[in-house]
Amino acid sequence: MPTERSPDTRRPSRWHRPIWWLNGLAVLALLLAHLSVYVPPTLLWPAAFFGIAYPYLLLVNTGFLLWWALFRRKRMWASAVAVLVGWGHVGEYVQFFGRSAPPKAMDGAFKVMNWNVRIFDLYNWNHSERTREEMLELIRVEDPDILCMQEFLHVDKDPEGDVRDRLLADFRFTHRADEYTAHTRSGHHFGIATYSTRPILDHGVIHFPDNLNNLCLWTDISIGTDTVRVYNAHLASLRFGVEDYRFLREVEAGKEDTDLEQGGLRIARRLKNGFIRRAVQMDAIVAHMRTSPHPVIWGGDMNDTPVSYSYHQLRSLDLRDAFVESGTGLGHTYIGAFPSFRIDHILHAPELESWGFRTLPDELSDHRPITCWMRLAP
Repeated sequence: MPTERSPDTRRPSRWHRPIWWLNGLAVLALLLAHLSVYVPPTLLWPAAFFGIAYPYLLLVNTGFLLWWALFRRKRMWASAVAVLVGWGHVGEYVQFFGRSAPPKAMDGAFKVMNWNVRIFDLYNWNHSERTREEMLELIRVEDPDILCMQEFLHVDKDPEGDVRDRLLADFRFTHRADEYTAHTRSGHHFGIATYSTRPILDHGVIHFPDNLNNLCLWTDISIGTDTVRVYNAHLASLRFGVEDYRFLREVEAGKEDTDLEQGGLRIARRLKNGFIRRAVQMDAIVAHMRTSPHPVIWGGDMNDTPVSYSYHQLRSLDLRDAFVESGTGLGHTYIGAFPSFRIDHILHAPELESWGFRTLPDELSDHRPITCWMRLAP
């Protein structure tokens, strides 16, 4: 008489088989996400799509782990391996025990702030005439020693006072370095700026081959008897148009007559071009960083998430992520129509230590500002 098989040795039921195949696809997608940080999008751009989806792929594979834990424990291994291979990335997305307390000795401490200010709401996207003043008030309250701003605005003849000059006249800042990529006949200049309460000894610009309103500004700033080199960069954005944002809103609202194929392909092309352009731009920045005679600080709008080739290039220089060192929560910085990710970063050389990283809740731009404290390690 045949004996009854134990639950662990029985053949899987038919309704488990498609789940197992879906699990395999989820594992493959997560492994491609891990691969995306090592392979430049110029060589394998499809992997970058999986990299940007890493948090969701991690959740999906965690779901499969829980499913098989309930029904077929031996099948947990596939997702378990895929999750563990990239487990180090989890801390780049969420932190629970950030080091907010300062070191015992605060000698030489300085505060860094990074913010894409979206040209100080020049075109009134926020539908408030006070947005610019509120942004300046936030900078005053945070009172950083080094302020990196992207999408900065300088106006030749501003009746309310040009922001570029007001930051020097009304704040603690004593030095400025700025560079502009676009100019209008009405006297508006769009670019990037670094302000400092410490002397700026030298500065320069890294231009990119595509020359599409992106650049990197470096400044050598005196910190006591030492010097740090601050890289303030705005890398290639997705360059979404009106139709792209309309498509995203329609998808979010579940509109039935939305052309998913055409809209999806258009979004995918923009994502692909952005991945490739940022990789080329970051290669140029990293090459410049390798020649720096001083410890470096990165403050910029990378437009890339932690699981990306661009971000990994910075970390390959042994730079420390201030969010990983002392942040809390998810740290999402982007507020626009595209899903919220942490694309604004502050990183620093190992010769520096950081603490008290904060992602500010203010939604005055389409990016949240980030701040942290630093000092040269004794």
